[in-house]
Amino acid sequence: MISNRGVKAISKRLLDGILTMFTAVSVVFFSLRFAAGDPLAILLSQGLATRDQIEELRVALGLDQPLLSQYLDFLRSLLRGDLGKSLYSGQPVITLIKEQYPQTIELAFTALLFAIGFGLVLGVAAAIRKHSKIGGIAEFSANLGISLPVSFTGILALFLWLQGLRWSSLDSLLLDLKDLFLPALILGFASAGALAKVVQSGLESSMREPYMLAARARGIKPRLRFIWHALRPSLPPAISLAALQAAFLFSGTVITETVFARPGLGRMLVDAILQGDFAIVQGIVVLAAALYVFTQAMAEILSIILDPRLARR
Repeated sequence: MISNRGVKAISKRLLDGILTMFTAVSVVFFSLRFAAGDPLAILLSQGLATRDQIEELRVALGLDQPLLSQYLDFLRSLLRGDLGKSLYSGQPVITLIKEQYPQTIELAFTALLFAIGFGLVLGVAAAIRKHSKIGGIAEFSANLGISLPVSFTGILALFLWLQGLRWSSLDSLLLDLKDLFLPALILGFASAGALAKVVQSGLESSMREPYMLAARARGIKPRLRFIWHALRPSLPPAISLAALQAAFLFSGTVITETVFARPGLGRMLVDAILQGDFAIVQGIVVLAAALYVFTQAMAEILSIILDPRLARR
Protein backbone atom coordinates (compact mmCIF):
# COMPACT_ATOMS: atom_id res chain seq x y z
CA MET A 1 0.00 0.00 0.00
CA ILE A 2 1.11 3.55 -0.73
CA SER A 3 1.23 5.90 2.27
CA ASN A 4 -0.41 9.33 2.35
CA ARG A 5 3.03 10.86 1.90
CA GLY A 6 3.49 8.68 -1.18
CA VAL A 7 0.13 9.73 -2.62
CA LYS A 8 1.04 13.41 -2.12
CA ALA A 9 4.43 12.85 -3.75
CA ILE A 10 2.82 11.11 -6.75
CA SER A 11 0.25 13.92 -7.09
CA LYS A 12 3.08 16.46 -7.07
CA ARG A 13 4.93 14.49 -9.77
CA LEU A 14 1.80 14.44 -11.96
CA LEU A 15 1.31 18.19 -11.51
CA ASP A 16 4.97 18.78 -12.39
CA GLY A 17 4.42 16.67 -15.51
CA ILE A 18 1.45 18.80 -16.59
CA LEU A 19 3.44 22.01 -16.08
CA THR A 20 6.40 20.55 -17.97
CA MET A 21 4.13 19.58 -20.86
CA PHE A 22 2.62 23.07 -20.98
CA THR A 23 6.10 24.63 -21.03
CA ALA A 24 7.31 22.26 -23.75
CA VAL A 25 4.27 22.95 -25.94
CA SER A 26 4.73 26.71 -25.54
CA VAL A 27 8.44 26.53 -26.37
CA VAL A 28 7.72 24.43 -29.47
CA PHE A 29 5.06 26.85 -30.72
CA PHE A 30 7.04 30.07 -30.30
CA SER A 31 10.44 28.69 -31.33
CA LEU A 32 9.07 27.36 -34.61
CA ARG A 33 7.31 30.64 -35.37
CA PHE A 34 10.41 32.74 -34.66
CA ALA A 35 12.95 30.36 -36.21
CA ALA A 36 11.08 29.39 -39.36
CA GLY A 37 9.61 32.81 -40.16
CA ASP A 38 6.78 32.65 -42.67
CA PRO A 39 6.23 28.92 -43.39
CA LEU A 40 4.12 29.64 -46.48
CA ALA A 41 6.94 31.58 -48.13
CA ILE A 42 8.61 28.26 -48.93
CA LEU A 43 5.60 27.17 -50.98
CA LEU A 44 5.81 30.40 -52.96
CA SER A 45 9.59 30.14 -53.47
CA GLN A 46 9.25 26.58 -54.78
CA GLY A 47 6.48 27.56 -57.17
CA LEU A 48 4.00 25.22 -55.49
CA ALA A 49 1.34 27.91 -55.06
CA THR A 50 0.45 31.37 -56.34
CA ARG A 51 0.28 34.44 -54.13
CA ASP A 52 -3.52 34.32 -54.10
CA GLN A 53 -3.48 30.66 -53.07
CA ILE A 54 -0.92 31.46 -50.37
CA GLU A 55 -3.16 34.18 -48.92
CA GLU A 56 -6.18 31.87 -48.96
CA LEU A 57 -4.17 29.20 -47.18
CA ARG A 58 -2.87 31.74 -44.67
CA VAL A 59 -6.43 32.69 -43.73
CA ALA A 60 -7.55 29.05 -43.62
CA LEU A 61 -4.71 28.15 -41.24
CA GLY A 62 -5.23 31.26 -39.10
CA LEU A 63 -1.72 32.54 -39.81
CA ASP A 64 -3.11 35.99 -40.55
CA GLN A 65 -4.10 36.35 -36.89
CA PRO A 66 -1.90 37.94 -34.17
CA LEU A 67 0.64 35.58 -32.63
CA LEU A 68 -1.18 35.41 -29.28
CA SER A 69 -4.45 34.46 -31.02
CA GLN A 70 -2.61 31.74 -32.95
CA TYR A 71 -1.13 30.45 -29.69
CA LEU A 72 -4.51 30.28 -27.93
CA ASP A 73 -6.04 28.55 -30.97
CA PHE A 74 -3.14 26.09 -30.92
CA LEU A 75 -3.75 25.24 -27.25
CA ARG A 76 -7.49 24.80 -27.85
CA SER A 77 -6.78 22.53 -30.81
CA LEU A 78 -4.36 20.43 -28.74
CA LEU A 79 -7.03 19.87 -26.08
CA ARG A 80 -9.27 18.52 -28.86
CA GLY A 81 -6.47 16.29 -30.16
CA ASP A 82 -6.03 18.41 -33.29
CA LEU A 83 -2.40 18.95 -34.37
CA GLY A 84 -3.24 20.97 -37.46
CA LYS A 85 -2.84 20.15 -41.16
CA SER A 86 0.22 19.55 -43.32
CA LEU A 87 1.12 22.53 -45.48
CA TYR A 88 1.98 20.25 -48.41
CA SER A 89 -0.56 17.42 -48.41
CA GLY A 90 -3.35 19.21 -46.56
CA GLN A 91 -3.96 16.07 -44.49
CA PRO A 92 -4.43 16.29 -40.73
CA VAL A 93 -1.10 15.87 -38.95
CA ILE A 94 -2.64 13.40 -36.49
CA THR A 95 -3.62 11.19 -39.46
CA LEU A 96 -0.09 11.26 -40.86
CA ILE A 97 1.33 10.42 -37.42
CA LYS A 98 -1.09 7.51 -37.01
CA GLU A 99 0.15 6.09 -40.31
CA GLN A 100 3.80 6.19 -39.26
CA TYR A 101 3.91 5.77 -35.48
CA PRO A 102 3.44 1.95 -35.35
CA GLN A 103 6.81 1.41 -37.05
CA THR A 104 8.55 3.91 -34.77
CA ILE A 105 6.96 2.53 -31.60
CA GLU A 106 7.93 -1.00 -32.65
CA LEU A 107 11.53 0.06 -33.19
CA ALA A 108 11.78 2.17 -30.01
CA PHE A 109 10.12 -0.48 -27.81
CA THR A 110 12.34 -3.28 -29.13
CA ALA A 111 15.39 -1.07 -28.62
CA LEU A 112 14.26 -0.32 -25.05
CA LEU A 113 14.01 -4.05 -24.31
CA PHE A 114 17.56 -4.50 -25.61
CA ALA A 115 18.74 -1.52 -23.55
CA ILE A 116 17.19 -2.76 -20.31
CA GLY A 117 18.40 -6.31 -20.84
CA PHE A 118 21.96 -5.36 -21.78
CA GLY A 119 22.07 -2.60 -19.16
CA LEU A 120 21.10 -4.91 -16.30
CA VAL A 121 23.43 -7.71 -17.38
CA LEU A 122 26.42 -5.42 -17.95
CA GLY A 123 25.78 -3.41 -14.76
CA VAL A 124 25.43 -6.48 -12.54
CA ALA A 125 28.47 -8.16 -14.12
CA ALA A 126 30.60 -5.04 -13.73
CA ALA A 127 29.60 -4.70 -10.07
CA ILE A 128 29.87 -8.26 -8.77
CA ARG A 129 32.79 -9.29 -11.00
CA LYS A 130 34.62 -5.97 -10.74
CA HIS A 131 38.16 -7.39 -10.63
CA SER A 132 37.64 -10.25 -13.11
CA LYS A 133 37.84 -10.45 -16.90
CA ILE A 134 34.05 -10.66 -17.13
CA GLY A 135 33.67 -7.48 -15.11
CA GLY A 136 36.30 -5.74 -17.21
CA ILE A 137 34.59 -6.74 -20.46
CA ALA A 138 31.20 -5.62 -19.09
CA GLU A 139 32.56 -2.23 -18.02
CA PHE A 140 34.37 -1.77 -21.35
CA SER A 141 31.15 -2.60 -23.24
CA ALA A 142 29.21 -0.07 -21.17
CA ASN A 143 31.80 2.63 -21.86
CA LEU A 144 31.69 1.75 -25.55
CA GLY A 145 27.91 2.13 -25.65
CA ILE A 146 28.16 5.57 -24.04
CA SER A 147 31.02 6.77 -26.24
CA LEU A 148 29.94 5.74 -29.74
CA PRO A 149 27.24 7.87 -31.41
CA VAL A 150 24.26 6.14 -32.98
CA SER A 151 25.09 7.59 -36.38
CA PHE A 152 28.53 5.92 -36.34
CA THR A 153 27.40 2.52 -35.03
CA GLY A 154 24.42 2.55 -37.38
CA ILE A 155 26.55 3.15 -40.49
CA LEU A 156 29.12 0.59 -39.31
CA ALA A 157 26.43 -2.02 -38.65
CA LEU A 158 24.85 -1.31 -42.05
CA PHE A 159 28.24 -1.75 -43.74
CA LEU A 160 28.83 -5.08 -41.99
CA TRP A 161 25.30 -6.17 -42.85
CA LEU A 162 25.88 -5.38 -46.53
CA GLN A 163 29.11 -7.40 -46.46
CA GLY A 164 27.26 -10.29 -44.85
CA LEU A 165 24.53 -10.05 -47.50
CA ARG A 166 27.21 -10.12 -50.18
CA TRP A 167 28.93 -13.27 -48.93
CA SER A 168 26.06 -15.14 -47.28
CA SER A 169 23.38 -17.31 -48.81
CA LEU A 170 20.93 -16.39 -46.01
CA ASP A 171 19.54 -13.39 -47.89
CA SER A 172 16.01 -13.54 -46.48
CA LEU A 173 17.25 -13.85 -42.89
CA LEU A 174 19.62 -10.92 -43.25
CA LEU A 175 16.88 -8.80 -44.81
CA ASP A 176 14.65 -9.51 -41.81
CA LEU A 177 17.48 -8.58 -39.43
CA LYS A 178 18.00 -5.27 -41.22
CA ASP A 179 14.32 -4.37 -40.97
CA LEU A 180 13.97 -4.39 -37.17
CA PHE A 181 16.59 -6.35 -35.22
CA LEU A 182 19.67 -4.48 -36.41
CA PRO A 183 18.42 -0.88 -35.93
CA ALA A 184 16.85 -1.83 -32.58
CA LEU A 185 20.14 -3.39 -31.47
CA ILE A 186 22.07 -0.25 -32.43
CA LEU A 187 19.68 2.02 -30.53
CA GLY A 188 19.49 -0.33 -27.54
CA PHE A 189 23.27 -0.65 -27.24
CA ALA A 190 23.64 3.14 -27.13
CA SER A 191 21.26 3.35 -24.14
CA ALA A 192 22.48 0.20 -22.41
CA GLY A 193 25.83 1.75 -21.50
CA ALA A 194 24.34 4.53 -19.40
CA LEU A 195 21.90 2.12 -17.71
CA ALA A 196 24.74 -0.28 -16.93
CA LYS A 197 26.75 2.49 -15.26
CA VAL A 198 23.81 3.48 -13.05
CA VAL A 199 23.09 -0.14 -12.08
CA GLN A 200 26.77 -0.76 -11.35
CA SER A 201 27.08 2.33 -9.17
CA GLY A 202 23.88 1.53 -7.27
CA LEU A 203 24.89 -2.06 -6.64
CA GLU A 204 28.38 -1.15 -5.44
CA SER A 205 26.87 1.39 -3.06
CA SER A 206 24.19 -1.02 -1.78
CA MET A 207 26.66 -3.84 -1.17
CA ARG A 208 28.66 -1.56 1.14
CA GLU A 209 25.63 -0.73 3.30
CA PRO A 210 25.40 -2.13 6.87
CA TYR A 211 22.05 -3.81 6.14
CA MET A 212 23.85 -6.23 3.81
CA LEU A 213 25.93 -7.49 6.76
CA ALA A 214 22.79 -7.65 8.87
CA ALA A 215 21.00 -9.70 6.20
CA ARG A 216 23.96 -12.04 6.02
CA ALA A 217 24.02 -12.39 9.78
CA ARG A 218 20.32 -13.33 9.75
CA GLY A 219 21.14 -16.21 7.43
CA ILE A 220 19.33 -14.90 4.36
CA LYS A 221 20.33 -16.85 1.27
CA PRO A 222 22.90 -15.11 -0.98
CA ARG A 223 20.61 -14.94 -4.03
CA LEU A 224 17.71 -13.46 -2.07
CA ARG A 225 20.10 -11.15 -0.25
CA PHE A 226 21.46 -9.88 -3.54
CA ILE A 227 18.07 -9.39 -5.23
CA TRP A 228 16.14 -7.90 -2.31
CA HIS A 229 18.78 -6.02 -0.34
CA ALA A 230 21.28 -5.00 -3.04
CA LEU A 231 19.55 -4.89 -6.42
CA ARG A 232 16.13 -3.55 -5.38
CA PRO A 233 17.41 -0.32 -3.71
CA SER A 234 19.58 0.39 -6.76
CA LEU A 235 16.69 0.14 -9.24
CA PRO A 236 14.90 3.54 -8.77
CA PRO A 237 17.73 5.58 -10.35
CA ALA A 238 17.92 3.03 -13.17
CA ILE A 239 14.16 3.24 -13.72
CA SER A 240 14.31 7.03 -13.93
CA LEU A 241 17.15 6.79 -16.43
CA ALA A 242 15.26 4.12 -18.41
CA ALA A 243 12.36 6.57 -18.74
CA LEU A 244 14.74 9.21 -20.08
CA GLN A 245 16.23 6.64 -22.43
CA ALA A 246 12.73 5.77 -23.70
CA ALA A 247 12.33 9.37 -24.82
CA PHE A 248 15.87 9.31 -26.24
CA LEU A 249 15.11 6.14 -28.18
CA PHE A 250 12.00 7.75 -29.64
CA SER A 251 14.02 10.74 -30.84
CA GLY A 252 16.95 8.51 -31.79
CA THR A 253 14.81 6.88 -34.44
CA VAL A 254 15.31 10.02 -36.54
CA ILE A 255 18.89 8.94 -37.24
CA THR A 256 18.29 5.20 -37.27
CA GLU A 257 15.29 5.28 -39.58
CA THR A 258 17.20 7.54 -41.96
CA VAL A 259 20.33 5.35 -41.97
CA PHE A 260 18.39 2.12 -42.43
CA ALA A 261 15.80 3.64 -44.83
CA ARG A 262 13.06 2.50 -42.46
CA PRO A 263 9.62 4.17 -42.51
CA GLY A 264 8.45 5.94 -39.35
CA LEU A 265 8.10 9.25 -37.57
CA GLY A 266 11.84 9.88 -37.69
CA ARG A 267 12.00 9.90 -41.47
CA MET A 268 8.77 11.87 -41.66
CA LEU A 269 10.28 14.48 -39.34
CA VAL A 270 13.41 14.80 -41.46
CA ASP A 271 11.33 15.18 -44.63
CA ALA A 272 9.11 17.79 -42.94
CA ILE A 273 12.15 19.81 -41.82
CA LEU A 274 13.63 19.76 -45.32
CA GLN A 275 10.29 20.81 -46.83
CA GLY A 276 9.60 23.46 -44.21
CA ASP A 277 6.31 21.78 -43.19
CA PHE A 278 6.25 23.27 -39.69
CA ALA A 279 2.86 21.73 -38.82
CA ILE A 280 4.28 18.19 -39.02
CA VAL A 281 7.46 19.21 -37.17
CA GLN A 282 5.34 20.83 -34.47
CA GLY A 283 3.09 17.78 -34.13
CA ILE A 284 5.94 15.28 -33.82
CA VAL A 285 7.85 17.42 -31.32
CA VAL A 286 4.70 17.83 -29.19
CA LEU A 287 4.21 14.05 -29.31
CA ALA A 288 7.83 13.49 -28.25
CA ALA A 289 7.40 15.93 -25.35
CA ALA A 290 4.22 14.16 -24.23
CA LEU A 291 6.03 10.80 -24.34
CA TYR A 292 8.89 12.19 -22.26
CA VAL A 293 6.55 13.65 -19.63
CA PHE A 294 4.48 10.46 -19.44
CA THR A 295 7.42 8.04 -19.15
CA GLN A 296 9.17 10.24 -16.59
CA ALA A 297 6.02 10.51 -14.45
CA MET A 298 5.43 6.74 -14.58
CA ALA A 299 9.08 6.08 -13.70
CA GLU A 300 8.95 8.37 -10.66
CA ILE A 301 5.71 6.77 -9.46
CA LEU A 302 7.22 3.28 -9.82
CA SER A 303 10.36 4.43 -8.01
CA ILE A 304 8.26 5.70 -5.07
CA ILE A 305 6.45 2.35 -4.92
CA LEU A 306 9.77 0.45 -4.89
CA ASP A 307 11.44 2.81 -2.41
CA PRO A 308 8.94 4.76 -0.24
CA ARG A 309 11.80 6.86 1.15
CA LEU A 310 11.79 8.80 -2.14
CA ALA A 311 8.39 10.26 -1.21
CA ARG A 312 10.12 12.40 1.44
CA ARG A 313 12.07 14.37 -1.16
